[in-house]
Amino acid sequence: MKLLYLLLVTATLLISPVKFASPAKAQQAPLPEALQTPEWQPFCSAIGQFAIDMPGNPKINSEIFSNQIIAHTYRLNLKNKETYLLQYLDLDLRLRNNNINNIRITLNSAVDFFVVAANAKLLQVRDISLGGYPGKEFEFQTLYPDEPVGVGQVFLVETRVYGLVATTPEPENAQKFLDSFRLF
Repeated sequence: MKLLYLLLVTATLLISPVKFASPAKAQQAPLPEALQTPEWQPFCSAIGQFAIDMPGNPKINSEIFSNQIIAHTYRLNLKNKETYLLQYLDLDLRLRNNNINNIRITLNSAVDFFVVAANAKLLQVRDISLGGYPGKEFEFQTLYPDEPVGVGQVFLVETRVYGLVATTPEPENAQKFLDSFRLF
């Protein structure tokens, strides 16, 4: 009986196809996290009416200030001291019929807000525009000497202020971030 069982098992093994394990394919070792370059991808906000490219998915937060203004923040912090931030807020509707002095004051105040929030000193500022909307571009240095120089832009679009800030040791990444900002 045992002999019959052994013959059946042997015959089954001989008749059925045998699969051999294929050798493992060589794979590249993953780069250490500090050296990995994140994938840039578009991020769109229908509510914020903007799109921008970021090297990852931002954390989204809304905060109500004491004057009842709501700031919507999209922030991405990477491990290699890179930070990308876009924030927008809607101002009082009375701002709509603004004169040039009020626009200048609003934009300068927005620049000051971002520089103070970064615990930094302002290095330079210049006038810019985006699709006919007035803006300011600025550079700042945090009070921590090992931190990279930051760059930012603010725009006044009717009654909405958009602020973009990037601090990164890679200036081309900051420029890529700022240049990718678009309104819809």
